[in-house]
Amino acid sequence: MNDAMTLDELSSEVQSMLGSRGLLEAQQDGRVAPAPDARTIRYYTTLGLLDRPRIVEREARYGPRHVLQLVAIKALQVAGLALAEVQSRLYGRSNAELEALLISVAEAGRARPVEVRTLTWREVTVEPGLKILVEHGWTPRMSPEVLEGRIRAALAALVR
Repeated sequence: MNDAMTLDELSSEVQSMLGSRGLLEAQQDGRVAPAPDARTIRYYTTLGLLDRPRIVEREARYGPRHVLQLVAIKALQVAGLALAEVQSRLYGRSNAELEALLISVAEAGRARPVEVRTLTWREVTVEPGLKILVEHGWTPRMSPEVLEGRIRAALAALVR
């Protein structure tokens, strides 16, 4: 899979993957397009369902994660979920979790709701415009010094 796809190439790749998984024909809601077009992809990005693309020479470029996200969105829509529910089920998912979701849909032999743990988040406002989201139940896996160093590095990257 190309790591620098254009919007049209992304749309084509997603349509191909949906077709190979039998999800194009499975869409039963006539109001929902079986495959996302360019406008829908931009809309999903605006909603936060899809990661923002890289910008290369003023043009959006998409990679394999975007394909996984779009196929997962469509798989859950085929299962009858509204976009708000899709968003809550996919938010913060890793590539491995998205792939596992797609495998479970394929193994079911038909599209149906897949049990995905809904994440709950605690929000900590550091200052206006800066918040930290913490997954409920999170506990640090590193020393406070190492964690503080990573937070400082993240802040330094933001203010550049």
